[in-house]
Amino acid sequence: MSKKIMIIDDEPAVGEMMTTLLESEGYEAMVAYDGQDGLEQMGKTPADLLLLDYMLPGMDGIEVLCEVRHRWPELPVIMITAFGSPELKARANKFKVVDVVSKPFDTQKLLEQIAVAV
Repeated sequence: MSKKIMIIDDEPAVGEMMTTLLESEGYEAMVAYDGQDGLEQMGKTPADLLLLDYMLPGMDGIEVLCEVRHRWPELPVIMITAFGSPELKARANKFKVVDVVSKPFDTQKLLEQIAVAV
């Protein structure tokens, strides 16, 4: 059975690219373009890993991460951001993320991190 990976990113092109990449590696990808939709989808279909963008409409990535930790404390999360500041990494690490990956990211390295996390 393939692992389910939830992608929450407000950029459709990123969601499509990541879906194609993950499906080519045998994962099942689910995509949401805002935090609320992503949380709703994961409530209906549990994910094995969350790829979470920081800059989102409505709830930002840290707010989504806080809710994820409340509902699914053990879910592996990789945060993806164009704003990879040390402060953001420190905030995300308080919620036990696997890593904070800066855009643009190396797809091979991301796939390796995903394989280890799931």
